[in-house]
Amino acid sequence: MRLTLKPEASDRVSEIVVLPPPLGRNEACHCGSGSKYKRCCRERNEALRRQLRGAGVPTWIDDSRGKLQQFEKYVCNVFGLPDLLASFVDARRAPKIPTFDVVNSLFHTAVLRIPSINALEGDLKEGDFQKLIGRQPTPEAKAFSADVVANVLDKLELHDIRKANDEIISKAERNKAFRDGSYGALRCVAIDGWEPFSSYDRHCPNCLVRKVKMKRRTGEFEEVEQYYHHYVVALLLGPVLDVVLGIEPVLNEEARRDIDPEHVGHEGELTAARRLIHSLHDTYGGFINALVLDALYANGPVMTQLDNNGYSAFLVLKKEKNEPLKDALTLWEIEGRCESYEDPERKEHVEFWDVDDIETLTTYKGKIRAIRAVVTKPGEDPSTWCFAIIGRRARQLGRRTALQIIRSRWHIENTAFNQWVQYWNLAHVFRHTQNALMSVLLLWTLAFNLLQLFIYRRLGRCRRPKDPTATIRHIVEVMLREVALLPEPIPWSTLLLDTS
Repeated sequence: MRLTLKPEASDRVSEIVVLPPPLGRNEACHCGSGSKYKRCCRERNEALRRQLRGAGVPTWIDDSRGKLQQFEKYVCNVFGLPDLLASFVDARRAPKIPTFDVVNSLFHTAVLRIPSINALEGDLKEGDFQKLIGRQPTPEAKAFSADVVANVLDKLELHDIRKANDEIISKAERNKAFRDGSYGALRCVAIDGWEPFSSYDRHCPNCLVRKVKMKRRTGEFEEVEQYYHHYVVALLLGPVLDVVLGIEPVLNEEARRDIDPEHVGHEGELTAARRLIHSLHDTYGGFINALVLDALYANGPVMTQLDNNGYSAFLVLKKEKNEPLKDALTLWEIEGRCESYEDPERKEHVEFWDVDDIETLTTYKGKIRAIRAVVTKPGEDPSTWCFAIIGRRARQLGRRTALQIIRSRWHIENTAFNQWVQYWNLAHVFRHTQNALMSVLLLWTLAFNLLQLFIYRRLGRCRRPKDPTATIRHIVEVMLREVALLPEPIPWSTLLLDTS
């Protein structure tokens, strides 16, 4: 591919540059050497791509200290966002509005936390937002309608969005974004179920259905049907940086029968989670060291799957009548408390009970370590953490690090679920079809991950105060105000390197 640069950019690179084709890291190099691309021309080609992207960024963005301009420059130069968005396709026939324009507007809807498609339609009339998505401002004339956005969401290829997010995580790893943010040298991922919305009236063919009791004005209880969607989310945990690695929907009975014709009833969270674990292993492999899971997953089949994939795990234990907690309670009573210490930073007193080599599960052949930690803070009732550890590397960790990891599971509740519902408007149904719902979640995940990387890596912000959402909220508010200060349209077309 030959790329011709504008005169104002030619001071950085030659005017006509032959751009090498995009290749996978393990594909044969295009130069014909017979070596893998990553061991041959990749570094030189990546340097050329960075140079070309930098040349395509206009001076008013390059020299700006505004957070919005810095974010756009960061996601373009480091992650090649224009090329990623341009790779998205949908099933519309002969569309008048390019897919890139629509997904670009949806990406910025997520970044700026615009609450709905109708609100986006209003912004598409504004000259400021039109400049943000690269259009010449024509106030009061919509760039395109909400119907176009809904149509694209219905027909967008989900594989392309997932692949884009995988590429961002892979690029961030090569840039060492996660090297300093692990626990005990283990890269840990939390998996949990999430139910963002439900309704008694609106529903689609892919909704899950359950019976719930509602209290009427008369005081009587009536059983009614409730429609909802349920997802399983995988979040990479870090002391500072948390990013989403995958989302898997829980399938209803009809969708499940497409996979298993004999299946009866809706799929459970556990089934969807095991499918997600398989997908994570296929995509990320040894990038993940351990999974952090709640009590639902503390069973032999899940532990066996994790063992077969080479993953360690930290699993919350709750049911005292079930193994391995049943056996651990007896052993803790026999062996007694093994450690007690004061944590001045958290202002808490911690006591540990710790037993290893438990082998009471008939459906899991490995050994299990079980720890109980009783945490006491001044003026508060003690809280007890019981959890199992499997996997050779994880079982060798110190008790304090293990407790830190199991407590970090709450990042998926606070950093992800609560923040998405309260501030990212994901309790709102942007478009109620299965493909549209997943498209929104995956696009919003893309924006969430890039914002996390921008704020905590590029800007170097500290994850304080205690509420991890406060810093992000502030940055987004600043970026939203700066949309009105854009002097001219962002030249997205000149930022595209792969025009195939």
